[in-house]
Amino acid sequence: MNSTVSIAPAALRAELPKSSVARLSLAYAIATNGMILTPFLVAAVMLRFHLSEGIATQVAGVEILGVALSCALLPRWISRAAGFFTIAGVLGTIVGQALSIVAPTVLLIGIVRGVTGIFEGVLFVVVASGISQRASADRLWGQINVIAGIINGGILVVISYLPSEWLGQGVFMLLVGVCIVMAPAIHGIGEFARHVTQARSRNKLPLKLVLTIWAVTVLIYGVQASQWAVAGIVGSHAGLSTWTVGILLSLSSLLGFAGAVIPSQRSSRKHRLAIIFVAQMVMIGSLIWFFGSTGNKSYFLSQLALNCAFFAIIPFLTGLLSEVDPDGSLVARTVVVTFIGGGVGTAVAGDLFTQYGGMHFAYVLCIGVAAAVPFVWLALRGATAHNLQTGGHQLS
Repeated sequence: MNSTVSIAPAALRAELPKSSVARLSLAYAIATNGMILTPFLVAAVMLRFHLSEGIATQVAGVEILGVALSCALLPRWISRAAGFFTIAGVLGTIVGQALSIVAPTVLLIGIVRGVTGIFEGVLFVVVASGISQRASADRLWGQINVIAGIINGGILVVISYLPSEWLGQGVFMLLVGVCIVMAPAIHGIGEFARHVTQARSRNKLPLKLVLTIWAVTVLIYGVQASQWAVAGIVGSHAGLSTWTVGILLSLSSLLGFAGAVIPSQRSSRKHRLAIIFVAQMVMIGSLIWFFGSTGNKSYFLSQLALNCAFFAIIPFLTGLLSEVDPDGSLVARTVVVTFIGGGVGTAVAGDLFTQYGGMHFAYVLCIGVAAAVPFVWLALRGATAHNLQTGGHQLS
């Protein structure tokens, strides 16, 4: 069976200057804040409409579904008219956040969150198309994750300090303000995707490489989502208050993006395999530490180590995809794959935790991380072989 399909040029485009990366990072922060802020969005909907956690989670999940729809169905259209869709994505997200403040019913806020997610997904595709087939794509994604992580982590911390009576609408008011402030810098980032849709050559999309990266993605995101889903329960078992858990998780998320500093360094590229392997071992160790937490210090530090390791891995994987991605559509559709991994992980976490207990559940998650190790090796080996086969080089 032929494992390749006709796709795009092997030549890599030049790296982007720091100012351009910063602008893409702002768009990426807007595109991903709905996913990163999910626990607080759930809490806001619960408080405002007096819903159960299950129903509130479903309302928040509609936003993620909207992101997935854009990434799955619209990437080619978005990349071909990236300038227009950049404006539409920013304005649509601002309007969606603003309408979330005043939506009077559960049905309406569910619809609004879903539409907001569609526009957030549009911005994600614009960013992915701007990085597609760039030299040192993993370094660029590392920089984007660091900057966007600081922004979204900062939002997390601010929200965690909001009085509970403000949470129901204050979250969305804050997001409106952040989007408005960043909008002028984001305007015009569509130009970075301008050359992506030009004439295609006879080179091939390496499906084996893509599938091995997707396997790693499903496993790593599935483990991360499972751990995050029961983080509150683990904190409660460790004797921490709900407020303390929220603060510690917010701070660890903010600081955890520092892990992306590693792939953002040019010298890290030649050590990718070793770095990812060490990060996976750190994930395993921090999972065991986290589920054995007995107080503030162990709970916070283990979560911080896990987040840092996670964000040390992800930019390398995304970079591998971007270097063979013709127009951002491959990275965009990988988002759907991550949602599958994250969705499955979240869905089974509660039952597995209840059935096996904290430490045994940690061992299950460790097995998931360990299972990704051979796929990482295959992915990097496949990327090297693909580069040699296509003779990829950088465009000025």
